[in-house]
Amino acid sequence: MSLHEEAAGILGTHVTWEDVEDEVRQSFGTQARFGENKKATNIGDMKGFMSKIALIEPDWTCESENLPEKFVIKISSQLAFVAMSKLIKFGGENGLSEEKLRIFDKIVIDLHNREVEAYRFFSKTPQAYAIPLIKIYGSRKFSAENPLKAFLISEYVENVKNLPIYESLDPLEVEKIIKNIAKFSSFGEIFDTKSELNFAAGPEFLAKILTEFGDDKLRVTSYQMLRQSFPEEYRDKVDKLIEIYRFLMSPGHIAKLHGICDFLGFRPVLLHGDLWPGNLLFTEETTKLRAIIDWQAVCFGAPAQDSGRFFITVLSAENRRKHLNHLLEVYYQEFVENVEKAGAKVPYTFEQLRKSYQLMFPLLTTMVLPGILRFANLAQGTEEEKLRIHDLALEKAVGMMEDVIQTHQNNLIEFSDFYNL
Repeated sequence: MSLHEEAAGILGTHVTWEDVEDEVRQSFGTQARFGENKKATNIGDMKGFMSKIALIEPDWTCESENLPEKFVIKISSQLAFVAMSKLIKFGGENGLSEEKLRIFDKIVIDLHNREVEAYRFFSKTPQAYAIPLIKIYGSRKFSAENPLKAFLISEYVENVKNLPIYESLDPLEVEKIIKNIAKFSSFGEIFDTKSELNFAAGPEFLAKILTEFGDDKLRVTSYQMLRQSFPEEYRDKVDKLIEIYRFLMSPGHIAKLHGICDFLGFRPVLLHGDLWPGNLLFTEETTKLRAIIDWQAVCFGAPAQDSGRFFITVLSAENRRKHLNHLLEVYYQEFVENVEKAGAKVPYTFEQLRKSYQLMFPLLTTMVLPGILRFANLAQGTEEEKLRIHDLALEKAVGMMEDVIQTHQNNLIEFSDFYNL
């Protein structure tokens, strides 16, 4: 049995109703049980690929207690990733190989256990109350005794949505969100990294993920997706982009990533590590931030790893180019304010932040650009709506591609020492 094989539990996972009931009863200190009409509804399609997410309606047998009528369970599993890889032919015609999936099983275990520890840290940290988070009701980690049934149980937040990768936010909304991320990053300067933050991965984390998700076969698939997704008129630019990606994803370059902070002259800082629209919950009608979720990739690294990936996924090309410096300033000012308020030392300057963004920007797009048009083409709706989605995705993808080509050319000159040129 494995995390990428279907089982007889909830949503095809290994987690059973009994597992969930036991955890929730313990969390709420109740003797009530789930009723005969209990229900689990899949609410995670295309919203994450390392878990299955279900809305649980427990149908409690005791109505007098103050128990949630609904809650959400996030079950660590590769079932969604397997389905996605087959859908977009990631890794080959039939998706990912058995060998690759077994490697990813180990990554899933690491990611889940880190997220459990992150929420435990938040629960005992008053400063974290300033960051919009979801309430956690219970959790189980992977262990030698529990190799298949790990999950997080949280509150059910109504009337929220994720922002599709092809949509964009107003820069003013982006400002509010990055202030929250800057607050979180400041915790790395305020709390002890060896005890309170020892769950966070080190600066080698990004290289590890890129290595596993970007081996030779998967890179070939990504390059094929790029060539197939862009219209023929962009062929020359796509070829230049692929050439750059081959350079950036080479083992020699990947091995240098953990040293970016040293190269720029500051120590690694605390990061969310996976900041993109899929890990944010927005109010349904107003697109205001409701919660930042999925803290499984918390790590130390260069600050642009968060801000850079966030900007390329939530801003249109026009707004990213126009507002980049201002948004970096907003991020930096919030970070500095929180660090200094705690009496700690600010670890880097604004110029070092700007350089880390410039240096990392081309690489960060490798996680987004190859699939943005492919995912947009899977969107549902009328023909008019599909055309609108395609145009939005194409505008964002073309702008990203053009900026990667220009920024990489500049980087080869400005940061030639980093590349050993």
